[in-house]
Amino acid sequence: MNPALTHLSGLPVETFMNEDWHVRPRLFRAAFPDFEPLCDLDTIAEMASDEDIESRLIQQKGKDWTLQQGPFEKLPSLKTKGWTVLIQGIDQVLPEAYELLHQFRFIPDARLDDVMLSLASDQGGVGPHYDSYDVFLLQMHGTRRWKIGPLKEARLRTDTPLKILEGFEPTEEYVLEPGDMLYLPPNYGHEGIAEGVCSTLSVGFRAPTHAEVLAGLLRDFADAVEQNTALKTQLFSDPRRGLCQTPAELPTDLIQFGQRLMAEFRPDASQIQKSLGCLLTEPKPHVYFAHNTEDMSPSEILDVLKARGIALSMKTKMLFSDGLCFINGEAIAPKTPSCMKLLQVLANEHEMDANAANSALQDKEFQYFLIGFAKAGWVETLN
Repeated sequence: MNPALTHLSGLPVETFMNEDWHVRPRLFRAAFPDFEPLCDLDTIAEMASDEDIESRLIQQKGKDWTLQQGPFEKLPSLKTKGWTVLIQGIDQVLPEAYELLHQFRFIPDARLDDVMLSLASDQGGVGPHYDSYDVFLLQMHGTRRWKIGPLKEARLRTDTPLKILEGFEPTEEYVLEPGDMLYLPPNYGHEGIAEGVCSTLSVGFRAPTHAEVLAGLLRDFADAVEQNTALKTQLFSDPRRGLCQTPAELPTDLIQFGQRLMAEFRPDASQIQKSLGCLLTEPKPHVYFAHNTEDMSPSEILDVLKARGIALSMKTKMLFSDGLCFINGEAIAPKTPSCMKLLQVLANEHEMDANAANSALQDKEFQYFLIGFAKAGWVETLN
């Protein structure tokens, strides 16, 4: 597995993270010297035709734009100007993209979204727009001209199926060649236009919205409240209420009762930690895992993992915090420190070679979890 980058075009990543990340754009010439494309154009077309991979085709004719959802049996001719196909989550299906992603692990996995690939014919693009997440735009094939600038106002056109900015005024312009990379913070206007056939990789780091986090926390807290015996047995009380003149009116003291309950409800840090961990590792709706161990016994699974090593599935998301481990939306609380340490190693490294796997799988609790992971398709053999 590729190690995380230490420098971007000679700039230490520590400097970048302290000064530029989430604050201002930055251009990195030859960020990946002697860069080799992750795949050829035929492979891109194959991914766009796969019903299990999210793709979109965007075409422009004059001021008119069209948007189609994939899969696509056949893409337009590359000789036809003004079209772009976007392929989402290629890090889950293309090992080379998964390897590339690992080089960006100087940023927490909890912030990671995915790697998107954009293939465009000459003059292809998606119009001026902004993203609500941090993104690295890495040129793969050909050249693309980027126009960027801060948003004066986020007014969008109403006559297109795309979120295209109205009246965008760029302040900088760059032409990127293979291996060049442009970083953009959230909500920064940009427009990329292909100069000839080109492809670009977008490595996106999504920040969850306040609504997403709060909604996720409240859903989990609701389950916890339903299981709280004290709360379930305590009743609303209204002694000496007095005569009711308007029986259909919601009583003020009931409203105040609800307000008081909300004000007094204080989830502890462990509840929030567990809920966030599950939320941030939850697979996207279209993600599914292959079950290749259905006909194998637990001992057979362990023998194979010991002999060939352990690797997280490219689709697996795994995090940890204190004594909890989170994998694909589920929380795990190992009973032993030794097992927790091994799960942390797997989460950080994403793999264990045969020697490391053989040693790790001597731990009985780690064995138990790995058998479950393998049956769910969350881990696979390293080779």
